[in-house]
Amino acid sequence: MKKAMLIGMCLLSALSWSQWVPKKHIVRLYNNEIKEGNRLVYEYPIMQPSFFSLDGKHIDSENVAYFRNNHGYFANLAHFYGERSERYAMRIKNNGKVQLFEEIDISAYGGDSLLTDNPRRLASGEVWQFYAKNEGELKKGTYKNLKIDLADNPKSMECLKSYKRMSMLQYGLAASGAGLVAYQFYSMRNEPAEITTGLILGLVMTGSSLLFDGPKNDMLWMAVDNYK
Repeated sequence: MKKAMLIGMCLLSALSWSQWVPKKHIVRLYNNEIKEGNRLVYEYPIMQPSFFSLDGKHIDSENVAYFRNNHGYFANLAHFYGERSERYAMRIKNNGKVQLFEEIDISAYGGDSLLTDNPRRLASGEVWQFYAKNEGELKKGTYKNLKIDLADNPKSMECLKSYKRMSMLQYGLAASGAGLVAYQFYSMRNEPAEITTGLILGLVMTGSSLLFDGPKNDMLWMAVDNYK
């Protein structure tokens, strides 16, 4: 009995200790080579190219596709903005199949300590611009890309169909409103400008089209959430 209790205590102690062991910092290069270490820091010296330092070893930032440090998991956006852009996105969601990334300020996340002096530099966790399927190639979170990558999931496709319908309604409403405003100004070209019912209606229609942005984004979230 005492022996069993001793073994149980040892297992609990080991489990407790494992929860405190820090995760390895990793760098995944564009050639899929993975490097591991205990300390990864993003360095941006004045008048010199930025780079990553992994346990003191220099790694050119232009070769880094993904990396993980104290603050999370990040993706390099050089493919979208150019090799010297130094723009990165943080992974804010991972359902096992699709990973979502929100663009952040790398200077806030690249060091040992998280710089929280300006909240606008940090991820909100409420929006995303990029995604990766099965931790593969990073892509823009567009309807066109998701329609291809999530095609084998009917629930995801239903969400994307709703997104497309909302987009068509939004664009139609905005175009109709803009056309009505333009027509009102054209009809008054030889007269003093005045506020008319048609002008007000056109402006309301154009402004109302912006209300579709929230529901549309929700459909993209749901398309990813349903992809299991």
